Amino acid sequence: MNDESLVKQVCRAYGITQIELSKKINIPKGTLSRWVSTSKMPRTAELALKMMLKNRELEKKLESFKLFKETLNRL
Repeated sequence: MNDESLVKQVCRAYGITQIELSKKINIPKGTLSRWVSTSKMPRTAELALKMMLKNRELEKKLESFKLFKETLNRL
């Protein structure tokens, strides 16, 4: 993984702020900020954020397949 924090990667992937992410995952914004500044977080939180990134990646792939299918149906 690159130098960008996992929290920032998730926020960028979903196009949301850290405050919005904290609400989405029901974590106090101060806790989320601490995870960013210290690069330390509970293992379960790390796994959840990684799953969110993977989910976003799969959502984008699915959208590409849907667009491909629509294109084929027009032929």
